[in-house]
Amino acid sequence: MRIIYGTILAAAMAISANADMPCVSGVYPHLAMFNDEGECGTGAVVPWAGDLWVITYGPHCPVGSTDKLYRIKPNLSRETFAGSVGGTPANRLVHRETDQLLIGPYVIDARGNVRVVPPAKMPGRLTGAARHLDDPGKVYVATMETGLYELDMRTLEVNTLVRENGKNDKAISRYLERLGMPLPNGWDSAPVTHVPGYHGKGLCSGFGRVFVANNGEDSPAARRDPFVPSGVLAWWNERGRDWTTIRRCQFTEITTPDGIYGNEHPRTNPVWALGWDAKSVILGVTTNGTEWAYYRLPKASHAYDGAHGWNTEWPRIRDVGFGDGTFLATMHGTFWKFPKGFSPASPNGLRPISTYLKVIGDFCRWGDRIVFGCDDQAKNEFLGKRGLKKDAVRCEKSQSNLWFVKPEDLKSFGPPSGEGYVWLDEDVKSGDISDPYLHAGYETMEFSFTSADGTPVRHELLEDGDWVRVKCLEDAKGAVARFAYGPARCEIPKLDGKSPVVTVTDDNGKAWRFPNVNGDTNVICREIATERDLLYVGGVWYEVPADNAGGFSALRPIAFADEPVRALEGRLGLMYVNGRAMVIDDLWKNGTASAAYWLWRQCAADFETK
Repeated sequence: MRIIYGTILAAAMAISANADMPCVSGVYPHLAMFNDEGECGTGAVVPWAGDLWVITYGPHCPVGSTDKLYRIKPNLSRETFAGSVGGTPANRLVHRETDQLLIGPYVIDARGNVRVVPPAKMPGRLTGAARHLDDPGKVYVATMETGLYELDMRTLEVNTLVRENGKNDKAISRYLERLGMPLPNGWDSAPVTHVPGYHGKGLCSGFGRVFVANNGEDSPAARRDPFVPSGVLAWWNERGRDWTTIRRCQFTEITTPDGIYGNEHPRTNPVWALGWDAKSVILGVTTNGTEWAYYRLPKASHAYDGAHGWNTEWPRIRDVGFGDGTFLATMHGTFWKFPKGFSPASPNGLRPISTYLKVIGDFCRWGDRIVFGCDDQAKNEFLGKRGLKKDAVRCEKSQSNLWFVKPEDLKSFGPPSGEGYVWLDEDVKSGDISDPYLHAGYETMEFSFTSADGTPVRHELLEDGDWVRVKCLEDAKGAVARFAYGPARCEIPKLDGKSPVVTVTDDNGKAWRFPNVNGDTNVICREIATERDLLYVGGVWYEVPADNAGGFSALRPIAFADEPVRALEGRLGLMYVNGRAMVIDDLWKNGTASAAYWLWRQCAADFETK
């Protein structure tokens, strides 16, 4: 029987004071969050003052929005802060000196009293927060357009240190004129940033510097081609000056072992930066603030790859109480165990736990579970519109939810898998040695190294602990050195030729051939997680990135379907398959993920029609 949206929401609200609430695979429907914007993502989830505090964000809201600050009690009842101002916030920091939590534009004391920094005083899409270099009573706050503010946690006074790149100037000016308010303090005298990139994410201080991570590019090409230069890792430490580029590349998280508390040991803590390029996930680390070492990891999913940066929310590295000296990291669809002491002197111990499908903005440990703040359904759809979804029930109101998972259950999702490159269409000289690439934690590994014409290139693999480097033994033009990792080989269904191959045509008119394991010719495509699609075809589930992140050429298999699929939709953080409620990552749990992976590997050569 189909569950009607309004009925389930009304029923959940009616029992919101009851701790024994309806729950589906860790998602509580009554905790779904909504706004009136084109997207409703979860910007931050933080335990504080005995409760769980949550903020949502709209997609481009530098001067506020209909998003809210929520306070969730241990019995899972929820309060909405009446003074919410919204915006596009994802910054959070626990400030020990004043015993306050900064979450978005809200400053919350140890008793749960909330003060607000209004958008007129600190406009922009607030994305990162960091401890101050000189004044322990202040913090830094960065915006998505790489602006930098100084916020006094005692008085809530704001000073502009680096002005945004101008993208939001008109919206900010109109907003202030309407209110009859002056420009923010220091706005006119602060340098306007010229650092590349425009989709800022993380912020961190250490070694006398402030570091910012940016993962986007504002250009028409970036909205089409995932390979254009994008994003930046940069530093700042002096009033009156702009950011200085460290590396031109897409970065998201930047943090230290002190995590949400900022860097409380700024002279000794390593600073970690997590990002990616066209080749692989990139992990950067510095132990002195000036010299960086870089490591490469496989991508489980290419749905995060857009050069504009929209497809990636806020991957994090956070302490979730594993108790074994490791943190939890999220990046490109993999849950990772991340060693607390990771540095060039101690680089071993990083391991994949599993792969996942939810889009996660932030996470924390609360009680006996990890709480993931997700980005579930956006009515905008951004660049994810597809003809295959023309018959879908339209998302009338952007919405997301929280996902409660026991730490030991992280292993129950997709098996560790992924691919990546250390060289991709590059001219390589004899004797060149690649960046280190992770090879620990996967059950199968395949490696190939060819020149542009497909000729194998002579090489040597240099293993060093958990990492391997490739040494080229001859000159190669347009070299491609690729690692492909997967689960253990297993038995897969034999395709007897009687089951029809389903041919699916994308919006570019290209036809793709899929294996069929159950004879079903029905094809269904829906956006169950923001900016990526879930595809059912031939009895198999797939994740399909938006076209700007590779589209059908970059899809990944998930698992076999339990039954032929006739109806699929998402709401309240759940998805409904033939009317049955579940979480998207429940798809991994029928035990067929490994078989789906190897079936796909067998059939991939015939995937694209000639």
